[in-house]
Amino acid sequence: MSTDPPTVIISGAGPTGLALAGELSGLGIRCHVVEKRRRPSPYSRAFGLMPRTMELLDMRRQMEPYLDAGLPCTRPPLGDLRGHLDYRRLDTPFPYILIIPQLRTEELLEKAALEEGAQIERGAEVTAVHQEPDAVRVEITGANGTRRTQTADFLVGCDGVRSTVRRSVGISFPGRDYHQSLMIVDAPLGNPPETEVYARITRRGMVAAYPFGDGTFRLIILDREKMAIPVEQSLTLEDASDSIRSILGIDLAPYDPLWLSRFRSAQRHATQYRRGRVLLAGDAAHTHIPSGGQGLQVGIQDAMNLGWKLAAELHGWAPEGLLDSYEQERLPIAEATLRKTDMNFRFETSDSPPARLARWLIMKGGRFGPLQTPVLKEFANFTLRYPPPREARHNALVGTRVPDATLHGREGHGGRLFELFRQRRFVLLDQSPDGRGAALAADGWGGRVRATRSLAQGRVRLPEILLARPDGYVAWAGDADGIDALRGALTHWCGDADAGATKR
Repeated sequence: MSTDPPTVIISGAGPTGLALAGELSGLGIRCHVVEKRRRPSPYSRAFGLMPRTMELLDMRRQMEPYLDAGLPCTRPPLGDLRGHLDYRRLDTPFPYILIIPQLRTEELLEKAALEEGAQIERGAEVTAVHQEPDAVRVEITGANGTRRTQTADFLVGCDGVRSTVRRSVGISFPGRDYHQSLMIVDAPLGNPPETEVYARITRRGMVAAYPFGDGTFRLIILDREKMAIPVEQSLTLEDASDSIRSILGIDLAPYDPLWLSRFRSAQRHATQYRRGRVLLAGDAAHTHIPSGGQGLQVGIQDAMNLGWKLAAELHGWAPEGLLDSYEQERLPIAEATLRKTDMNFRFETSDSPPARLARWLIMKGGRFGPLQTPVLKEFANFTLRYPPPREARHNALVGTRVPDATLHGREGHGGRLFELFRQRRFVLLDQSPDGRGAALAADGWGGRVRATRSLAQGRVRLPEILLARPDGYVAWAGDADGIDALRGALTHWCGDADAGATKR
């Protein structure tokens, strides 16, 4: 490990901070993560990965241990014991939700970050921030109570809803708290449901059971008659079991609980994601009701968006405005997620006649496959589209997710399209007969673009030439006749041709 001062300090070793540390370190940036917890939390609030998050991890050659540790759920229930959402309708290598405790996800993200060279310090926390024109000074209180000041080029706050980093630089965090509380129980079940993943919605509320694969289940209990109980009141196994019986009419018989908790959420987001040399990501930038399992996904995708842009800035080739595009792209995503999860929570908790009718209609209509696809794409995070540059708005693919495809190479390149992203560079796929696009990228931007002349075979027909960003979103798409436009796109995203790789 280098003893040089870190280039980037990350406050917080949750999923977002660890994912960002892996991205930056894999791009050659010295990175120091500071985490106030002396050891990882034994409790797992989040417990699933959605298809797009798995695709991003696959682009970094990281998915295999997640698959070994998790349980794929291809058909999560709708709540009426008959209907299911069928993730197999999606075009992806991962047509399911992967049930995996957040504790295990954090372990795997930390292992990947350490292997890339990140430094992780536990039992220490950021307590003050002082910005200068060319650096940021960070006061850190260590495990033994000693204080020190560390200087870095950038500081990223991934330190959660009560972010010290956010408060230190004066970024506001407007929103509101919910008054309703839910119950969470992690425990084995004496009378487990017949289906692996179980959810049932009744007039009284909702119970969902998700297996962790080791004999324990995550139970989420929404009891409309107990939602006013304050979260400060301890949850007992007897209280949770009473709610389960009242909602379902049967007893799942949880016993020997590992975790019992009342849970209340909030809807808040930071008004900006960057102030000078300080940036925010994950729960420090946004928090919302966990409806749909989106919190973990949004945080990891924040890290994937920010990592390559921050590295480009530090390596000296970032075009003007690239780092600012992190906020421009990700803040609207958080705002939209807050709106959707708020609407879902109100829908789930309301006992009004219109809400009950709507839930009944959705459960009935959700059984029909064609009606499921838009919902599945939304949950899977496939509908996200970043605003395209003005000159690229003619192509509907620009800003959207790159789907995987099998490659048949004219120059010996085979395998899968996702494998080309493992160097964390831009990817240019050239399917044209003469390969002019690949030659242009290799000649002028070879250090920043992985160019390949290959034919792509998949369910989605890809354009003749496709330029993709390191985070797997389309930067430009067209045919070989648009070579001048491609040159403009390369300059827009990758900087001037042959730009130096010296850190600013």
